[in-house]
Amino acid sequence: MSPLLTFLLLSFVLPTSQPTEVTMEPWSYTETDLYPSAIVSTATVDWNGDDQIAEDKKTADDPKPKKKEIPIYGDENGWLAVDLTGLPKDARVEVTISIDGFLKPSTWKGKVTRVTKAGEARIFPKALWDYDALLKVRQQRPINVTFQASVNGTPIPDDHETYVMRSLNDCMFYVLMDEDGEDFDDFSWLFAAYVNENHPEVDMILKEALKSGIVSDFSGYQSDDPKDVMMQVFAIWNALQRRGIKYSDVSHTTPSKAVVCQTVRFMDDSVRATQANCVDGSVLMASVLSKIGITSYLVMIPGHCFLAFDLGDGEDAKRIGLETTMLGNDEIKSVEQIANLTEKAKLTEFKASYKTFTSAVKIGNANLKKYKEQLDDDSEEADPDIQLISIPDARDLGIMPISSLRDSR
Repeated sequence: MSPLLTFLLLSFVLPTSQPTEVTMEPWSYTETDLYPSAIVSTATVDWNGDDQIAEDKKTADDPKPKKKEIPIYGDENGWLAVDLTGLPKDARVEVTISIDGFLKPSTWKGKVTRVTKAGEARIFPKALWDYDALLKVRQQRPINVTFQASVNGTPIPDDHETYVMRSLNDCMFYVLMDEDGEDFDDFSWLFAAYVNENHPEVDMILKEALKSGIVSDFSGYQSDDPKDVMMQVFAIWNALQRRGIKYSDVSHTTPSKAVVCQTVRFMDDSVRATQANCVDGSVLMASVLSKIGITSYLVMIPGHCFLAFDLGDGEDAKRIGLETTMLGNDEIKSVEQIANLTEKAKLTEFKASYKTFTSAVKIGNANLKKYKEQLDDDSEEADPDIQLISIPDARDLGIMPISSLRDSR
């Protein structure tokens, strides 16, 4: 062998494959805004039902991921995750996410058996939220979020992000999935979380309504008489009018890039302030009606919300609209003052209240008729600003009432 050939052979080194660097990117469904109302009210909701999406929980019967879809691991119902890129197959991964004061260190450990060609996977640790802390947030505030991960025992540099914890009163309407707003996920049923049929104030309102003498009891649909149902609803309407509830259109909501949301007062806030906007008044009425077993709905139309309820418990029951912003249209005496009124004065007040009630029904029914086609549309192309939110259906889905603790932080 010639000296030149020997030199060339000795100098030639086969390239060695270098391990791909694993990178981590924080992921949040609502980007840098977090919504306590959504986190609390959906704590027990399983978005996918019997289907398992997470790779570490799938069975042979569960759907396989689409070709370019990033495989996910951990809690598929979570709000926070990390995207890892450059993962080798069957890597041992550990991910921890924490938020000062709101989320205890929440960890996922396991083997990542499926990744994309780029070695991508999304990891959702089971979030250990401090729900008591979330229930006290009445003003938005900055929060520190820490994302940590290791792959095959090698730590990835921590990622510290500043997010915003929104007020508990901020309710998500829909989440924008693109900049144009053409692709979105509908979350309008979260408004049902502000309907609280278990609130102690509901029983107080029902007691006051009985004192008026309009009805002798609240039996819901037991009488099978639509007229009886209407009188029960009117008795509650009259009691709220005697509480001095007035319409207020003040509902400032801090904008969000990724989420369309609406500020909603809790029931006790509306009662204490004797003020309610269209959503607040509808939530208030729906809370009381739900308590006595009357099926109620929050009806969303562009720029407005009103109440609807069924006159019976059957599928073919007539649905009635009620414009709750008219609650404050009458100046009538409080429940405590009724006993001091003459029979003529009582009758005059009841007539005025009932006249307003029937006008509110007329306006509500007109809007139900006007938007009937859109309200009945449950397709993916449905207008997100026109929604019929069934309180019983939301409860069946797992949307829980939010208990409104006052902020003591």
